[in-house]
Amino acid sequence: MTGSRSPIVALVLVVLALGLAGCGGGDDRPPQQAGEPTVTQPATSAEEPPGETAEDEEAAGRRPSGEEGLRVAAERARIVAEDSDFGRVLFDANGQVVYVFENDRPNESNCTRADCVRAWPPVLTEQDPSAGDGVDAGLLGTIRRDDGSLQVTYKGRPLYFYEHEGPGEIRCHDVDLHGGLWWVVTPEGEPAD
Repeated sequence: MTGSRSPIVALVLVVLALGLAGCGGGDDRPPQQAGEPTVTQPATSAEEPPGETAEDEEAAGRRPSGEEGLRVAAERARIVAEDSDFGRVLFDANGQVVYVFENDRPNESNCTRADCVRAWPPVLTEQDPSAGDGVDAGLLGTIRRDDGSLQVTYKGRPLYFYEHEGPGEIRCHDVDLHGGLWWVVTPEGEPAD
Protein backbone atom coordinates (compact mmCIF):
# COMPACT_ATOMS: atom_id res chain seq x y z
CA MET A 1 0.00 0.00 0.00
CA THR A 2 2.86 2.38 0.72
CA GLY A 3 4.23 1.97 -2.81
CA SER A 4 0.95 3.16 -4.37
CA ARG A 5 1.11 6.45 -2.47
CA SER A 6 4.46 7.64 -3.80
CA PRO A 7 3.12 8.31 -7.37
CA ILE A 8 0.32 10.38 -5.82
CA VAL A 9 2.77 12.32 -3.64
CA ALA A 10 4.99 12.92 -6.69
CA LEU A 11 2.00 14.15 -8.70
CA VAL A 12 0.98 16.55 -5.91
CA LEU A 13 4.55 17.94 -5.75
CA VAL A 14 4.64 18.45 -9.53
CA VAL A 15 1.29 20.29 -9.46
CA LEU A 16 2.48 22.51 -6.60
CA ALA A 17 5.73 23.30 -8.43
CA LEU A 18 3.85 24.22 -11.60
CA GLY A 19 1.48 26.44 -9.62
CA LEU A 20 4.38 28.32 -8.06
CA ALA A 21 6.07 28.72 -11.45
CA GLY A 22 3.18 30.91 -12.59
CA CYS A 23 4.51 33.70 -10.42
CA GLY A 24 8.21 32.89 -10.29
CA GLY A 25 9.47 35.06 -13.12
CA GLY A 26 10.62 32.28 -15.45
CA ASP A 27 11.24 33.03 -19.11
CA ASP A 28 8.35 30.95 -20.46
CA ARG A 29 4.78 31.81 -19.62
CA PRO A 30 3.28 28.75 -17.90
CA PRO A 31 -0.27 27.66 -18.64
CA GLN A 32 -2.89 28.63 -16.09
CA GLN A 33 -3.28 25.87 -13.52
CA ALA A 34 -6.56 24.46 -12.25
CA GLY A 35 -7.66 26.23 -9.11
CA GLU A 36 -5.97 29.52 -9.99
CA PRO A 37 -8.31 32.49 -9.80
CA THR A 38 -9.68 33.85 -13.04
CA VAL A 39 -11.00 37.29 -13.73
CA THR A 40 -13.46 38.65 -16.19
CA GLN A 41 -11.91 40.99 -18.73
CA PRO A 42 -12.51 44.56 -17.60
CA ALA A 43 -14.61 46.92 -19.66
CA THR A 44 -13.29 50.38 -20.40
CA SER A 45 -16.49 52.37 -20.08
CA ALA A 46 -16.15 55.76 -18.47
CA GLU A 47 -17.51 59.26 -18.58
CA GLU A 48 -16.25 61.38 -21.46
CA PRO A 49 -13.93 64.21 -20.42
CA PRO A 50 -14.82 67.57 -21.95
CA GLY A 51 -13.37 67.98 -25.46
CA GLU A 52 -12.52 64.31 -25.92
CA THR A 53 -14.59 61.49 -27.31
CA ALA A 54 -14.73 58.09 -25.63
CA GLU A 55 -12.73 56.69 -28.57
CA ASP A 56 -9.96 59.30 -28.10
CA GLU A 57 -9.74 58.55 -24.38
CA GLU A 58 -9.70 54.78 -24.91
CA ALA A 59 -6.99 55.02 -27.59
CA ALA A 60 -4.81 57.27 -25.41
CA GLY A 61 -5.19 54.88 -22.45
CA ARG A 62 -4.08 51.79 -24.35
CA ARG A 63 -0.57 50.52 -24.92
CA PRO A 64 0.60 47.79 -27.33
CA SER A 65 -0.70 44.34 -26.42
CA GLY A 66 1.45 41.40 -25.39
CA GLU A 67 4.22 40.94 -22.86
CA GLU A 68 6.51 43.57 -24.43
CA GLY A 69 3.60 46.03 -24.40
CA LEU A 70 3.77 45.91 -20.60
CA ARG A 71 7.01 47.90 -20.86
CA VAL A 72 5.61 50.63 -23.11
CA ALA A 73 4.04 53.82 -21.78
CA ALA A 74 0.46 54.57 -22.75
CA GLU A 75 -0.05 58.09 -24.06
CA ARG A 76 -2.39 58.72 -21.12
CA ALA A 77 -2.71 55.57 -19.00
CA ARG A 78 -6.30 54.80 -18.03
CA ILE A 79 -7.06 52.93 -14.81
CA VAL A 80 -10.45 51.24 -14.35
CA ALA A 81 -12.07 49.18 -11.58
CA GLU A 82 -13.66 45.82 -12.38
CA ASP A 83 -14.93 42.78 -10.52
CA SER A 84 -12.59 39.85 -9.87
CA ASP A 85 -12.30 36.86 -7.56
CA PHE A 86 -10.78 39.36 -5.07
CA GLY A 87 -13.63 41.89 -5.30
CA ARG A 88 -13.35 45.11 -7.31
CA VAL A 89 -9.74 45.75 -8.24
CA LEU A 90 -7.83 48.02 -10.60
CA PHE A 91 -6.91 47.26 -14.23
CA ASP A 92 -5.50 49.33 -17.08
CA ALA A 93 -7.36 50.06 -20.32
CA ASN A 94 -5.90 46.89 -21.90
CA GLY A 95 -7.56 44.75 -19.23
CA GLN A 96 -4.30 44.04 -17.38
CA VAL A 97 -4.58 43.89 -13.58
CA VAL A 98 -2.26 46.19 -11.64
CA TYR A 99 -0.36 45.45 -8.44
CA VAL A 100 1.20 47.30 -5.51
CA PHE A 101 4.40 46.26 -3.72
CA GLU A 102 4.55 46.19 0.08
CA ASN A 103 8.14 47.50 0.11
CA ASP A 104 7.29 50.73 -1.71
CA ARG A 105 7.02 53.97 0.20
CA PRO A 106 4.45 56.63 -0.64
CA ASN A 107 5.33 57.99 -4.09
CA GLU A 108 8.58 55.96 -4.19
CA SER A 109 9.26 52.69 -6.01
CA ASN A 110 11.54 50.14 -4.39
CA CYS A 111 11.29 47.81 -7.39
CA THR A 112 14.33 49.25 -9.17
CA ARG A 113 16.70 46.29 -9.65
CA ALA A 114 16.69 44.93 -13.21
CA ASP A 115 15.28 41.53 -12.17
CA CYS A 116 12.41 43.14 -10.27
CA VAL A 117 11.58 45.60 -13.08
CA ARG A 118 11.66 42.76 -15.62
CA ALA A 119 9.18 40.64 -13.63
CA TRP A 120 7.06 43.58 -12.43
CA PRO A 121 7.03 46.26 -15.16
CA PRO A 122 5.85 49.63 -13.83
CA VAL A 123 2.59 51.02 -15.23
CA LEU A 124 3.94 53.83 -17.43
CA THR A 125 2.28 56.88 -18.92
CA GLU A 126 3.42 59.84 -21.01
CA GLN A 127 0.79 62.23 -19.60
CA ASP A 128 -1.25 62.40 -16.42
CA PRO A 129 -3.27 59.17 -16.08
CA SER A 130 -7.05 59.18 -16.40
CA ALA A 131 -9.70 57.57 -14.21
CA GLY A 132 -12.17 55.14 -15.72
CA ASP A 133 -15.26 53.59 -14.24
CA GLY A 134 -15.05 53.10 -10.47
CA VAL A 135 -11.71 54.90 -10.03
CA ASP A 136 -11.22 58.02 -7.91
CA ALA A 137 -9.35 60.48 -10.15
CA GLY A 138 -8.09 62.30 -7.04
CA LEU A 139 -6.09 59.20 -6.03
CA LEU A 140 -4.25 58.93 -9.37
CA GLY A 141 -0.80 60.42 -9.76
CA THR A 142 2.68 59.78 -11.13
CA ILE A 143 6.26 59.51 -9.96
CA ARG A 144 9.40 59.95 -12.04
CA ARG A 145 11.55 56.79 -12.15
CA ASP A 146 15.36 56.87 -12.31
CA ASP A 147 15.25 56.32 -16.09
CA GLY A 148 13.04 59.42 -16.50
CA SER A 149 9.80 57.53 -17.22
CA LEU A 150 6.52 58.37 -15.48
CA GLN A 151 5.03 55.60 -13.34
CA VAL A 152 1.34 55.72 -12.43
CA THR A 153 0.47 55.79 -8.73
CA TYR A 154 -2.81 55.27 -6.92
CA LYS A 155 -3.21 56.71 -3.42
CA GLY A 156 0.55 57.29 -3.53
CA ARG A 157 1.31 53.62 -4.29
CA PRO A 158 3.31 52.92 -7.47
CA LEU A 159 1.46 50.52 -9.80
CA TYR A 160 2.93 47.50 -11.61
CA PHE A 161 1.99 44.70 -13.98
CA TYR A 162 3.19 41.10 -13.70
CA GLU A 163 5.04 40.03 -16.85
CA HIS A 164 3.56 36.52 -17.10
CA GLU A 165 -0.11 37.47 -17.06
CA GLY A 166 -2.45 38.27 -19.88
CA PRO A 167 -5.50 40.53 -19.82
CA GLY A 168 -8.02 39.45 -17.22
CA GLU A 169 -5.63 37.14 -15.33
CA ILE A 170 -4.63 37.39 -11.68
CA ARG A 171 -1.88 34.91 -10.81
CA CYS A 172 0.28 36.70 -8.27
CA HIS A 173 -1.90 38.30 -5.62
CA ASP A 174 -0.41 38.02 -2.12
CA VAL A 175 2.86 36.43 -3.23
CA ASP A 176 6.31 37.09 -1.78
CA LEU A 177 8.76 37.85 -4.60
CA HIS A 178 11.71 40.22 -4.96
CA GLY A 179 11.85 40.86 -1.24
CA GLY A 180 8.19 41.57 -0.46
CA LEU A 181 4.53 40.87 -1.01
CA TRP A 182 2.61 41.92 -4.15
CA TRP A 183 -1.11 42.63 -4.08
CA VAL A 184 -3.85 43.62 -6.48
CA VAL A 185 -5.33 46.92 -5.37
CA THR A 186 -8.89 48.02 -4.62
CA PRO A 187 -10.55 51.25 -5.80
CA GLU A 188 -9.91 52.58 -2.27
CA GLY A 189 -6.16 52.19 -2.87
CA GLU A 190 -5.67 49.31 -0.46
CA PRO A 191 -4.41 45.76 -1.08
CA ALA A 192 -7.30 43.37 -1.81
CA ASP A 193 -8.13 40.66 0.73
